[in-house]
Amino acid sequence: MRDWLPFSLYLLFGLGLLLYFRLSGMMEQFDLEVLSNWILAQGFPGMLLYVLAYTIRPLVFFPASLLTMFGGYTYGPWIGTILDVVGAGTGSLLSFWIARLLGRRGVEKIIGTGKLTVLDERIASNGFTVVLLVRLIPLFPFDAISYASGLSKIKFKQFALASYLGIIPGAFVYNNIGASLRDPFSWQFFFAIFLYVLFFTVGFFAQRTLRKKQKREHM
Repeated sequence: MRDWLPFSLYLLFGLGLLLYFRLSGMMEQFDLEVLSNWILAQGFPGMLLYVLAYTIRPLVFFPASLLTMFGGYTYGPWIGTILDVVGAGTGSLLSFWIARLLGRRGVEKIIGTGKLTVLDERIASNGFTVVLLVRLIPLFPFDAISYASGLSKIKFKQFALASYLGIIPGAFVYNNIGASLRDPFSWQFFFAIFLYVLFFTVGFFAQRTLRKKQKREHM
């Protein structure tokens, strides 16, 4: 029962946020349509600007999910996903190298000691597999994984491949959500909600499996 609580709260928060953006008129208030149209009008440079914003996002800890949904709203689920994978993947590499430059003390000031300790143990066991899995599980903090990996013994190539591959499912889900906001309560809107629920449900059970495996290894 306790395992279900954080998952349920996270799921309800995400669905509530989705409906809030759609029904509250917040998008109109912040001129989301204007910004989206401006980015589109820039053509390829606009895409580069969006990727750049995603790349430097970990430095300011702006919520990745909001930026991803904006990509879907602007470019649609397919092109938006490609741009997000490029931007988010490159941003994770930036965080990785920042961690290696700053060292543990510097990174602890950024993300805290607790998260590092938990991720250290997991990444140390099997770097590529663990990074890939935690990228696929939405309940893990995205930026903390990148910084913790930079402090671990994982090779850069392994981290890069695991990150880019692991980002794809979540990027596709959130881009579909963003794209669906243009047409509320359409089939695309409900399909996006279905993908969101499926993504977090699979992630929840994957997290439980990973925890059980770790407990067995420590027994």
